[in-house]
Amino acid sequence: MHENDFQLLKHAIENMMPANKILGLNIVEVTVGSVHIHVPFKEEFIGDFLQGRWHGGILAAIADTAGGIAGATTLHSDKDRLNTVDMRIDYLHAAIKADIHAKARIIKNGKTIIKVDVALFQNEKEEPVALARCVYSVQRNEI
Repeated sequence: MHENDFQLLKHAIENMMPANKILGLNIVEVTVGSVHIHVPFKEEFIGDFLQGRWHGGILAAIADTAGGIAGATTLHSDKDRLNTVDMRIDYLHAAIKADIHAKARIIKNGKTIIKVDVALFQNEKEEPVALARCVYSVQRNEI
């Protein structure tokens, strides 16, 4: 991908996907095979109202989105397709009322499968609140 392609991808992810607009997702950095995204905290994301903790499903959606963006950096045309096949997530710490940062990195970029590891962080801490492994099927329509 060229720098212009990254800017188009960033614009599409942030502005043209309704779920990402609801999340308030923004791409901090994107390179081939990796992405760093930021999702600002919103009260609507609370799952445990007694303790004020993020809903795990929202965290999973953020992880899947980050993994998909990392995978999308390897696509060569607008006819290529990427679909989530499987995802597992380990919740390591309760996510408090603070922003989420997700860092995704491709660990296997195969002909038909892409595997991505995603770490979710808060408050610039080194300890992730969750780790996910995402698997995507890819259909490459060579030009």
